Amino acid sequence: MEFIKVVGKHFCYKGEKIRLRGFGVGTWLNLEHFMFGIPTSDQMIQSAFETVYGKEGAGQFFKVYRDSFLGEKDFQLLKACGVNFIRVPFNYRLFINDNGIGEWKEEGFRCFDRLFALGKKYEIFIMPDLHTTPGAQNPDWHSDNSYGVPLFWKYQVLRRQMTKLWGAIAARYSEEPYLMGYDLLNEPAMANWDCMNEFYEETIEEIRKVDKNHVIVLEGDQFSMDFSGLKHFDDSQIALGFHYYPTVWHPNLLERDLDRKERMKQIANGLDQLVQIREQFGCPAFCGEYGYGADCGEPEYTIELVKDTMELMEEREIDWLLWCYKDAHFMSLISPTYQTNWMKLVSQIQKEWTQDIEKEQAGKLLDEIAEKDFTQITEEERYLLQFRLRAALYVLQRNHVVIPKLQKIPLDNMLSMAKDFAYENCEIYENMKVLMQQVLR
Repeated sequence: MEFIKVVGKHFCYKGEKIRLRGFGVGTWLNLEHFMFGIPTSDQMIQSAFETVYGKEGAGQFFKVYRDSFLGEKDFQLLKACGVNFIRVPFNYRLFINDNGIGEWKEEGFRCFDRLFALGKKYEIFIMPDLHTTPGAQNPDWHSDNSYGVPLFWKYQVLRRQMTKLWGAIAARYSEEPYLMGYDLLNEPAMANWDCMNEFYEETIEEIRKVDKNHVIVLEGDQFSMDFSGLKHFDDSQIALGFHYYPTVWHPNLLERDLDRKERMKQIANGLDQLVQIREQFGCPAFCGEYGYGADCGEPEYTIELVKDTMELMEEREIDWLLWCYKDAHFMSLISPTYQTNWMKLVSQIQKEWTQDIEKEQAGKLLDEIAEKDFTQITEEERYLLQFRLRAALYVLQRNHVVIPKLQKIPLDNMLSMAKDFAYENCEIYENMKVLMQQVLR
């Protein structure tokens, strides 16, 4: 049986070099607020559904949602775009009951079984990505962090639980031909290098007990941008995954009077700083996430940003995954039509909440604290504290935005809305599809 292999600084398949390009399939097995259209973290969204519909009703909704979100027609579209690679984030709770010990939930394996069957049928390689951990590996919502503090790095028992989970997943899929590899941890942040290296080392060892076939992917600190303290592990099948969102860290790149060539030059400079880890570690280094959302401007401008960055990746022979495949009309290839009841709900919610509104509210609170009480506050303290303040806002969003909206929707209607992310209820961003086909033809 053939598997993707690391050979030097490249990936190979069946003895030949292979380029891997595709999409991240976010908000399917781990909910993300701006993509799903509902504020707060995954666990708080699900708890809001349980408050309104009860545990059984909420369970029905999320089962229908998961079963509908990604299916045969989605893989046909991915194949038509020329995609040969997808990265699939998952929440650890898909496999683990927080109040249970020693048993893996079958729901996670059921989702993965169906996923790999579709990957095999359409010859698309799949990389599962542990997007959340108990305690959370970074302070933001996408790690299912409801508190704004990454406690995963404080407690070894939490890290070892995830090591065991990866071992169980590897034991199940060690012979899976369209498994590209295991992305051990999405966007660690505020980690301790000793803890991170220990977690990686123990998890590599656990996986290799049962699976010597597949690549293991390691991400860096600072949301997968800092590899300065990463250990060189004694394993020939290691690859590095970095993430690149230049306009998030340098919003000046979005200034409309900035010349397009100058903007590309600045984006290229940042990209080159990241991709040099390919030489430093002597292994493949690929971009596990990049993309531009509706907050960058009108669709034509956004597609220009995507195109320019994609060209820079291609020039450097960097394998890449565009974020994302499907969401509620923020930065995806495909979204539920605006006529669906789900998008009507999202439109109502956006009158009270968006990610930008949330950030602005947290910023105002920090400004008031700094002005009145703690004038000596530093920029580093502000950066760390805004995560905690945004987490405090999650409580208000859940209680005063999400729950009241859900209470107006009967369960039967909500179960029907769970299917609004299904392919047949979605529309394709044709400009994105054409761009992918042009590059990947």
